[in-house]
Amino acid sequence: MDGKHVVFGEVLSGKSIVRQIENLRTQSGDKPQPDVTITNCGQLTGEEAETADQHAPDETGDPYEDFPEDAKTEDRQFTTSEIIKIVTEVKEFGNAAFKAGNLSLGLDKYQKGLRYLNEDLNLNSESEETKKTLDSLRFTLNSNSALLNNKLKSYEEAARSATLAFEVPGITDVEKGKALYRRAVAEVGLKDEDSALRDLEEASKLVPGDAAVTRELTGVKRMIAERAKKEKAAYSKFFS
Repeated sequence: MDGKHVVFGEVLSGKSIVRQIENLRTQSGDKPQPDVTITNCGQLTGEEAETADQHAPDETGDPYEDFPEDAKTEDRQFTTSEIIKIVTEVKEFGNAAFKAGNLSLGLDKYQKGLRYLNEDLNLNSESEETKKTLDSLRFTLNSNSALLNNKLKSYEEAARSATLAFEVPGITDVEKGKALYRRAVAEVGLKDEDSALRDLEEASKLVPGDAAVTRELTGVKRMIAERAKKEKAAYSKFFS
């Protein structure tokens, strides 16, 4: 080619990579953020090419397509019970990866579960218990995503996931406090101590005496006090 453009033919294998590129957030000019670079697209030949469209379980044993649209056909749509089954299993694959120390893989599984949860389901005929199960899964996956994003120092994504967890209807005060705490940790990482303070003060009302919230709140108050002290010292130089 001309060294600039890449031509895609039929995608036999690696559909999830194409989907990831499709779903990236974009900035001005419809430019993906972050950058997408194709360094080696490779070539499939022989038996490898013939079996490339056969989906196999990954290293965690997860047998499901990374994106639900790749598992559907015109004649094959997901039922609510199937979604619950898939999401519950994918969540457990994520938990196993997390416990094994593979944070990126764990996060990928939690985000995969959310993609399946975001399928357009007809819930009008579903029981309240089923709806609660779906909401519980949505909270857990968003909350766990916030946790792992914080550990990976992807603070903007952590704050976004924690906000989505907090906004799940019907969650308990303990769950709200956990979401606020994880968002506050992200806000500290983003150097937004004032927002972190507000979230932690609200969390402390919801889960009074929680050790993690109390510890983080004390640290944020210290950071704000130190910042005010430095600002006061800087301003005093202008008038001395």
